Amino acid sequence: MPESVPNSREEKEALLHRKMLGVKIRHARIRAGLSLKEVGEALGVSSSLMSDIEFGRRDVSLPQLEVMAYLFNIPVIYFWSDEPIEEADREFPSLQAMALRQRIIGVLLRQARNEAGRSQEELAKVLGVPPSRISSYEFGKTEIPLPELEQLANYLNVSLNYFMDQGLAPQDTGGGAATLDEIAQFSQLPREVREFLLNPANLLYINISMRLSHVSADTLRDLAEGLLEVTY
Repeated sequence: MPESVPNSREEKEALLHRKMLGVKIRHARIRAGLSLKEVGEALGVSSSLMSDIEFGRRDVSLPQLEVMAYLFNIPVIYFWSDEPIEEADREFPSLQAMALRQRIIGVLLRQARNEAGRSQEELAKVLGVPPSRISSYEFGKTEIPLPELEQLANYLNVSLNYFMDQGLAPQDTGGGAATLDEIAQFSQLPREVREFLLNPANLLYINISMRLSHVSADTLRDLAEGLLEVTY
């Protein structure tokens, strides 16, 4: 099926951005020695859809980029940075973690919208979609294409980093080595809790919990209702 020709300046810029992102994804995948099928299986999509993403024919979501960063062993910032690829020491998350990340992004979108005093109808107008689409995004029922997430971030006056899991990129916390008091406090935790915290595979879940600790009670209630709705 032939690709539709973009008409407006915004459509042309979005197409160029999508193609450039696709090139970076393809470069990182080949560098990692992985096939389209292998990456598609990790994301839960077909190899043909992965091919469309690499050729700029399909949009990609932030959770999908985060999983690809894990898979390719690179920082997620690589996908919109001019810096060369740098290795990152990470554990690969599950598909369930990716689905949870999408729901967390929805919660953050709702929080940013409320703080900006905007309605779902206003966000829908920005994207040119029905308000029901914004509701679906906020409850994590539908993946948010990265270009749309960028549009919403700009409209709500927040950076794209606001939606990113800060635990996915190497950080310098400035904390240095643990103090004796911190070690003593850690040793007093139940064994199963210590084992969970020491398992690198659980880093994604720990960082999600840390992000949620700063979310308002009303927003957390909305998230819980959304999760129940999705589950049942």
